[in-house]
Amino acid sequence: MAFADMSFQAALWLNLGLRCLLMPEDIPVLPKAVGPAGGQALQEAQTFTATPRTVRQQAVRPPSAIVRKFDEASAKAEQPPPVKAWQPLPTHVWPESWQQRLQSTRPGLVAWTYWNLGADLCAAQQQSKLPQDGAEERKARRAFLQRLLANLGHPLGTHTFWPACLPIEEGGQTVFRPHADAFWSGLTALGVRGVVVMGSAAARALDLPSGLRPLQQTRHRGHLVCVLWDVEYLLDEPQRYAPMLAFLQQALRPFARR
Repeated sequence: MAFADMSFQAALWLNLGLRCLLMPEDIPVLPKAVGPAGGQALQEAQTFTATPRTVRQQAVRPPSAIVRKFDEASAKAEQPPPVKAWQPLPTHVWPESWQQRLQSTRPGLVAWTYWNLGADLCAAQQQSKLPQDGAEERKARRAFLQRLLANLGHPLGTHTFWPACLPIEEGGQTVFRPHADAFWSGLTALGVRGVVVMGSAAARALDLPSGLRPLQQTRHRGHLVCVLWDVEYLLDEPQRYAPMLAFLQQALRPFARR
């Protein structure tokens, strides 16, 4: 067998690893490529067989660093911003009326509040700047609460009263305004663990969740909160007293044992 110049087809087989080929007769000699065209043909043949594997590897195996950065960016985009936990306000930044009220309030495990509590406490101290009307209503509320605490039968010092609203001066007049942060900060200062909120007006003033209903309880700013009807409503609906008392006896049971 005579040696012949390598043809274009033979270059393909050579790139695949074929070195010898036994033939019954000599392979016809093809015209020899002249100049750069011949080298270009061989280079194209080699590139043709090598390209598919390289392209396939790049398509199946993307760089791991790029994938990792993409996943991290997607995870950060999906995470909501952290919610800052509420912290009690220091006493010196409270409104002056709240600071004064703290000095005259005794500590307790359970605090009671309702919308008119601040007015009742101020009227009891005979502050001349405040209106003195509604004495009968205040007397009725005081008697109702005394009866309720007596029925609960908790040890002395368990309960205290901390108002949701206190008076401030506005335009030369004394008006009652709530201050939710001062209220909850005051509970911490008084050592209170449970709160009894009476009425929807007081619940809104203290920024409690809107879905709460009477005879329900929740935790808010580190305190157990029990929600009741307002005092005036309970006075007008005496049939509500028994279920309300049963609810409080169950909810406040941990604070009755000392």
